[in-house]
Order: sequence, then C-alpha cells, then structure tokens
Amino acid sequence: MRGGAALASVVTLLASLVACGNRPQEPEMDLDSLPASAINPLPREELAEGGTLRWGVNDFPAQWNPHHANGNLSTVATVMDGLLPTPFRTDDKGRAHPDPDYVEEVTVTTEPRQVVTLKLNPEARWSTGDPITWRDYAAMATALSGRGEGYEILGEAGYDRISEVRRGADEFEVVVEFARPFAEYEALFSHLLPHEYTSSPAKFNEGYRETIPVTAGPFEFEEIDPTGQTITVVRDTDWWGEPALLDRIVYRAMAPDALDAAFLDGGIDAYAPAPESGSYARVRDARDSEVRAALAPDYRHITLNGQSPILADVDVRHALFLAIDRTALAAAAFSSIGWEPEPLGNHFLMPTQDGYVDNSGEWAGPDPQRAAELLERAGWTLGKDGGQVRVKDGRELRLTFVVPQGYATAQSEAELVQAMLGEVGIAVDIEAVPGDSLFSEHVLPGDYDLVAFVNYGTGFPVSPSMAQWSDAVTDDSGSPLWRSNVGRIGSPEIDAAMNAALAEFSPEAARERINEADRLLWEAGHTLPLYQRPELVAVREDIANLGAAGFAALDQADIGFVKNG
Repeated sequence: MRGGAALASVVTLLASLVACGNRPQEPEMDLDSLPASAINPLPREELAEGGTLRWGVNDFPAQWNPHHANGNLSTVATVMDGLLPTPFRTDDKGRAHPDPDYVEEVTVTTEPRQVVTLKLNPEARWSTGDPITWRDYAAMATALSGRGEGYEILGEAGYDRISEVRRGADEFEVVVEFARPFAEYEALFSHLLPHEYTSSPAKFNEGYRETIPVTAGPFEFEEIDPTGQTITVVRDTDWWGEPALLDRIVYRAMAPDALDAAFLDGGIDAYAPAPESGSYARVRDARDSEVRAALAPDYRHITLNGQSPILADVDVRHALFLAIDRTALAAAAFSSIGWEPEPLGNHFLMPTQDGYVDNSGEWAGPDPQRAAELLERAGWTLGKDGGQVRVKDGRELRLTFVVPQGYATAQSEAELVQAMLGEVGIAVDIEAVPGDSLFSEHVLPGDYDLVAFVNYGTGFPVSPSMAQWSDAVTDDSGSPLWRSNVGRIGSPEIDAAMNAALAEFSPEAARERINEADRLLWEAGHTLPLYQRPELVAVREDIANLGAAGFAALDQADIGFVKNG
C-alpha cells in the first residue's frame, strides 16, 4: 500500500525543511516542566515611573470591538486588556476572582434560579466621565444574547441564558438573573463596553471600527496610525486605581520575521515569537533580553471547511485526519527548540488541565491505508492509468490550503500537509494571501478548504470558544449564519453537550459533558487539533510584570522598567 511511501516522503520533506533553517538545537529550556507563569513579577516600588513600552504584535485589526465577529483576534484582546473593564481576572491556575477596580463584591445564589449580584466600584468611570453602572451590563447582555437583529456578534454563550439584568440597591449594583444555569458566569462581560455602543446594532458594529472611542482602564486611547501600523495608548490620568507605571504603550504590527529583526535591533521591547518558527533560536541570545516561557491554554489546529463541496462529506474529512501525521508536524514545528509535544486529543482541554481526555480515538492517525479506504468509500478513486490524484464524477480531489504571506513556518507546515495528503491521492494547492486579509477575506467568508491557526484559550474551557463549535443560526433571509464557526460544521447534539457542560456547577460533571462534546466534534470531523503550544515572550530584562502569563490575566498597570541601581 501507499503507507510506506507516505512515511518515506514525509520524512524526506521533514529533513529538508529542518536543513533549510529549522536545524534542531539543544533545548535552552525544559519545556516539559514550564512554570504556570513567567512575567518577572516585581512589586511596584521596585519599578520606575514613566517610559514607553514598544510592544510588537502580529495583526493590525480594523475592528476593535472584541465581541464583534471580526474582533476575535489576539491583538484586540491584548490592547483592550488595558483599556476596557473586565469584572473578573484569572490567576495562573485559571481561577477567576473579581477585579476590585471594577467589582467590589460578588454574591451567587442557585435556587430557585441562578442569580449573580455584582456590587460595582462606584469610582469606576468611562473616559467620557460617565459612571460605569448596571445599565452598561444590561445593554451588553441584550446585545450579545443573540435575540436582537443586526448585531454582528462573535457569540452569545452565557448571554443567551440570562433572563434579566436589573438595577439592585442603587445604580452600582447589578443583578443578573439566569433562565438556565451558567457555571462559567465569571467569563461574562469581559471586556465590558459602554451602553451607548451596545444599545444599537449600528453602534455595536461600527462604533469601534478603526478607532477606540471610549475606554475605562489604566490606559486610554491616543491614536491609530495605519501607515506605520501602530496603535498608541497613554496613561489615563483619571484612572481611579493604582496608576499605570508606563507613560505609554506603542503596539506595532509586523510580520514574524520583521518582529524578530525589530527586537534584535532594538525597535521593539517585547513580542511573542511563534514557538513553531525559528524565532526563538534567533532571539534567545539577544543582548539584555530573555525569552520568558510558560504553559498556556493555546493550541494549533487545522480547520476544514465543511461547506466546501468536497469536504462536506464526513468520510473525506476523516480521511484527512488519518492521512496527516501530527507527530511529524509537531517535530518540524519545534525542531529549533528541541521539543516534541504529543498530538493533542481534545478541542477544549489541554493535557495540563484537570479532566483532559484524549478523545481522538479511531481518528487519531496516522493511518494512510484507512484514509485511502474512506476515500474509496466516498467515491474518490485512483485511475487505472496510474494517476496520482483521486477523481469522482470527472472531478479531481483537489483542495486549497490558505496561508498568510511572509510566514515561512506556515508555508512549511502547509507543504508537509501537502505531501502527506498527496500520498493518499489528495492534491493540495497552497495559496499565500496577505496576512491582514486571511480571516476577513478568506476564513470568515468561507473562501478556503484548509487553514491552520492557533486557538488562544483561557481558564474557561467552553464559553469563550463555544461559538467556534456551535451549529449555524438562521439569518433574516433564512440562510445559515455560522458566525465564528469557520469550520461550518455543527449539530444539535454538539450544542446540547456544550450547553449541558455550562449548566453544571460540579467541576467533575462539567468535565464529563465537555468530553462528550469533544467526542462529538471528533466524530463530526470538525477541526484537527495538532499540539499544545508553550507561550513564549521575548522581552528586555529590565521589564517587569510582562511575559508569558499562561492562564493568568496580565495587569498592564503594573508593567514597568526596573529602577536603576
């Protein structure tokens, strides 16, 4: 059979990719025993007041509303962490606690219905001068509930369970009553938007597009420079909490290789080098710098477009799963740091989290022989004339793998997948597209067959990513609306399992439901998880309270430069 040839060709390609610049190195860090967080934590009194931090990022978003369907980017979350309220913050174990800058006290009752009461900090103000009150929470809950027309929301997980948000004893007490239990309630209202920008679809969809009009954090918005691809925020002098130590942060968007060069020549002070690339090897010995590493709830995966005419068949999707050697992909990705993670077997939980189960089962692969059998069963056959590409009804089994331009690692990964699938008769065309249009013009509209990217997780395993796995809803014209489910694969059973997990207040029972949902995702052929990624952040040695935070939330007000002497 073709299995032996597949293994030989993939090993050959893997060796050539390593020889072309990803040469294995002796590991500089023990990635199998990373800390939960690595941010150089220091008390504020040891840090200087003032200074500008130049922070490199990968994206230059147009949409800065983190709850909009197009605002689901890591850069948006990073920037907005210092600009918008988050009622609860997670620690390095993923446990949530109320942030006293916004919420002074929380009470929860579960009988006869779940009710969460938040006592707000009365000093908290929007940059307009208006107080943050129950109205902001109520308007946001309505906007994200999925019941209002015209709101282009990322997802409604949790908000769709709220029956009412009302005023409590005064305008600084928020009473959130749930129609159905929601165990991950601490994930809600992060990041909070002012009611003016959630009370109408127009304001919600366009108010934070290409600008950041209202803030309420230790920093405030100064400017966006489309030419220089920078976003600048400055210390908010009206901030009621501990003032930000830094004068300003300048976020600068560049491609990965450009970020490496900018860090090495002193153009930026901090950025997250992709652990799959050679970036770590290039910057680990940079002068007066270090790479801080921690375990993170992040993983890389390959998403299949279930509405692609070819990939609409679950047998074809499972054939791809079986034809792809995830161990080989991981070995190539981390060759520069000498780490070989095990293939990931769960869409919700990482191996370092309680309740993790490898649910990949019969779809774990690699098994090119069975992949070929599934393709035959689906009607895709190899011609008797020795053709290398399968055909069905006169059509070739040919897929398009979109990758961002200028990302050598993504190109290499796609070439490996191309070789693996080629060995079972699947042709793959690799299409490099501008990085800033990968999602907006290809992934979100469904103009692709295969795409690989990273899921950035949190301490909440289900609700933040629920929209990625949820079945389609119907738009005003009766057509399916997939929103953040870019794989366009779903079922009522998957939704029911996720909803059941969110209704369980018992962690053990919730994890059982989570794993049930995960098994259903594997059965549906929805997205192939590859591996958990370590979080790496390259940063100047004299910067404290910044780095690889893992499951924890960074407090940007505490980021600063160590005092001289």
